[in-house]
Amino acid sequence: MTGDQGPANLGDVIHAGSVIQPGHDATRTRNITLLLATSVAIIMTGFGIIMPVFARRLGEFGSGVEALGLMTTAFALATFVAAPFMGALADRIGRRPLILLSLISFAVVNVGFLFARSTGEFTMLRVVEGLLTAGLMPAAMGIVADIAPEDQRAQKTGIVTAGMGLGIVFGPVLGGVLYDAWGFGAPFIASAALATLAFLFALVMVPETRPAAVRRREAMRLRRTSTSSTPSENGRWAFLPRPRYVFGTLLLLDFVIVFEYTFVEPQMIFYFYEQLQWTTIQFGLVIAATGVAIVVSQALLSQISDRIGRKPVVIMGALLFTALPGALAFVTWYPMMLMLAAVAGLGLGLMLPALNAFYLDITQAQHRGRVQGVKASSASLGGVFGPLVLAGITSLIAPQGVFLAAGAILVATIAICLIGLREPDRTPHGEEAKGWQRSADRSSLAAATLRGISSRAIISRQSRL
Repeated sequence: MTGDQGPANLGDVIHAGSVIQPGHDATRTRNITLLLATSVAIIMTGFGIIMPVFARRLGEFGSGVEALGLMTTAFALATFVAAPFMGALADRIGRRPLILLSLISFAVVNVGFLFARSTGEFTMLRVVEGLLTAGLMPAAMGIVADIAPEDQRAQKTGIVTAGMGLGIVFGPVLGGVLYDAWGFGAPFIASAALATLAFLFALVMVPETRPAAVRRREAMRLRRTSTSSTPSENGRWAFLPRPRYVFGTLLLLDFVIVFEYTFVEPQMIFYFYEQLQWTTIQFGLVIAATGVAIVVSQALLSQISDRIGRKPVVIMGALLFTALPGALAFVTWYPMMLMLAAVAGLGLGLMLPALNAFYLDITQAQHRGRVQGVKASSASLGGVFGPLVLAGITSLIAPQGVFLAAGAILVATIAICLIGLREPDRTPHGEEAKGWQRSADRSSLAAATLRGISSRAIISRQSRL
């Protein structure tokens, strides 16, 4: 800037050399993404630590598989009910409070597990846990959408979900070691400590990406546009992304992914142990191969859909994921099972970031948390129905029949995705980029207006001198 000193009654005339225009800060985006991924990795490690302990503890209470299944179903139902409300709350009050609530609630519930003295108390604590932690991933994905440009969304969501996968893969191993070494209490204490650490880390390091000023500005814009909208555009379901059939197809895919896992896993465990006579270590290595492949592919390959499009990567990942039910149905040679499990993990790791980014691409900014809550609710519903359907058919068909049914459901879902998914409009970078462009145009117009005022002030001063 430069200034000209004139008469006192005119003051200084300032020439603006440039106008700062809005846009995405690459360094800020990278730092927040890594901080968020670290928080999620810590909390998911704590979640994984306690998973192997539940069956042991329930056995001490005289309960068995049925009680464990009921507890798992209760947690999934609680998440199903709470996730949409928590997502909407993240849009209304901000992302950060929901993340902090989820982390501290998880820590408190894990302390509560130490004092539970019956299966009923354990189940009730799991329900509370599902209700209070349901907002974690909707809020986390909302943060990624707030800070990442569209052509980097899959990459950034892949980093966050890779942190989640890392905790889920290594947490159970750590939990087993703690249980064997120090008994029932150690895994829950470690899990509560990790959750508290994640809470403190997020409290200090993770910023609010949807502050009150942004929420007020969007509310004012919505009030202006609502007067010219039709009743259907302002109704209860107006927040749902369009086209609705694309959104419905994405929800179906989320449901099927979780359904497949919860439908196949219990049968897979007994099949490995009783029919193939494989050891616990061999089973653990199969799960580890899948998990490591998921984490690595999310961390290293998630940006592919940013380059070639969401739909092809979703379809390709789903096709690779069919290797798991196919291997379970037809493969008995252990090295081949390991390899195909890794292929399935690679497919899932490719698909999940593209799927998350797909949702964000078609969702309006003010509804991202709410839509992510609906997404989480659909996935939780898959976790409810998977075990229930398995329980209903397991006495009627052989294990291979279960695996073939899982493969058939997955193939049918892929066929629906081929028809029902349409590549989101990301040219040039979708509606958000158009908003940035409009802001830039307004900045340029403001700069031109200010230059005109400055010039007239200089001319007025010179005429008086």
